[in-house]
Amino acid sequence: MLKPTIGLEIHFESKTLSKMFCSCPNDPEEKKPNTNVCPVCLAHPGALPVINKEAIEKIILAGLALNCEIKNYSKFDRKSYFYPDLPKGYQISQFDFPICKNGYLDISLSDGNKKRIRINRIHMEEDTGRLNHDKKGSSLVDFNRSGVPLMELVTEPDINSAEEAKKFAQELQLILRYADISNADMEKGQMRCEVNISLSETEKLGTKVEIKNLNSFRAVEKSIEYETKRQKGLIEKGTPIKQETRGWHDDKQITMEQRSKEDAFEYRYFPEPDLPPLNISEEEIEKIRLRLVELPEQKRKRFKNEYDLDDKSIEFYIKEPQLANYFEKIVSELECWKKDKNCKKDHFDSVKVCSNYIVTDLQAIIKNDPFSDLSEIEKKITAENFAELISMIEKGEISSNIAKTLLLEMYKNQGDPSHILQEKGLTQINDDSEIEKIISEVLSQNSKAVEDYKNGKSNSFSFLIGQIMAKSKGKIDPQLASDILKKII
Repeated sequence: MLKPTIGLEIHFESKTLSKMFCSCPNDPEEKKPNTNVCPVCLAHPGALPVINKEAIEKIILAGLALNCEIKNYSKFDRKSYFYPDLPKGYQISQFDFPICKNGYLDISLSDGNKKRIRINRIHMEEDTGRLNHDKKGSSLVDFNRSGVPLMELVTEPDINSAEEAKKFAQELQLILRYADISNADMEKGQMRCEVNISLSETEKLGTKVEIKNLNSFRAVEKSIEYETKRQKGLIEKGTPIKQETRGWHDDKQITMEQRSKEDAFEYRYFPEPDLPPLNISEEEIEKIRLRLVELPEQKRKRFKNEYDLDDKSIEFYIKEPQLANYFEKIVSELECWKKDKNCKKDHFDSVKVCSNYIVTDLQAIIKNDPFSDLSEIEKKITAENFAELISMIEKGEISSNIAKTLLLEMYKNQGDPSHILQEKGLTQINDDSEIEKIISEVLSQNSKAVEDYKNGKSNSFSFLIGQIMAKSKGKIDPQLASDILKKII
């Protein structure tokens, strides 16, 4: 059986104030072409590069986050090739002495299994400029990106499916963002993937094909699926696979031949004469290690242990760290409320109620607000007010429907739930006689549904509960309404 063997090369721009070898701003949001440029990044004769210390610290941080060995000795090299957006005619990169070696990243697959993908290296280089092609066939060069610090991560050929490749790239992006190493926005070109794939029936690797410049996780996944089928078809026909570089055509969902694959010797690497070697001490490495934050996998384990949330909810918080921090502040406030009120409610039950309202109801409110800003969420609804809302639900003071209404009002008006409850007249109806009166009115208006229920149609009971909730404007607890309705019928 033909088995795909896949390795990834992933480039990501470093989040620094200035470029890799000059003081020009590293500003991915700059729209005016050729604004953030100088003689160094434009490769004017006699201009000399200077190593950006912040960029070196960022790549060391990336290496530590990805379980790499950080090398005490490293150097820069010239990688020679010509392209219009590479003004020097060569790229300053690293060849035989990269800063990070021998790391790994564990990924979780859809079948519940985990897999370790080894990382061969992460090295530092500079980005190229950007070509803008117009409709007339001309190409214009914008050098704002030229010289931006760029890291390249190279995996071992440990990946065997499109899913594994996609999961690796997604988890890497999360780590880079958590550690503030890179924004890694694929749509903006801050993270780009290249796939190396071959098929073979034995342990011996087949002929490698490279797919260049994939700018979305979907493109990574779909290009591998397509290329696996393409190569399999050729092998089954007895046609040899050609070692080449291919591109991904997103509209046609196919890979297309671009050029024959270069070998390392074709780049004519040699040590960069204008830059000194890097000597990185263990003391410097340990200082940078202290900057490591809680990473996604660590947070997954902690959220499971501390809050006993389901995997789907945990993954939501992993991808929305601002809401994760907000959730934890609310939980902290909930614990204070429980102590003050001597509440016997189970900790995990309260936490899950809180999480459900964030993941479903609050998330829906945010999505429907075109001006929403997650960094501003706590200004709209304080953690204390959110905890009070949850406490009101748990004490039976408000129904689920009222809670949803209150949450929306809290978001819009930045008020506390108890005041909004009074102002809007949303106080829960707990008086049995008043509830019985509302139920009697509903029954008299829906005699057929009552008859259907008595004849064994259970759906009619749900219909009647719905009518009761509508008539009371959600002010009756559904369980209480159900109990009283059963007694009356």
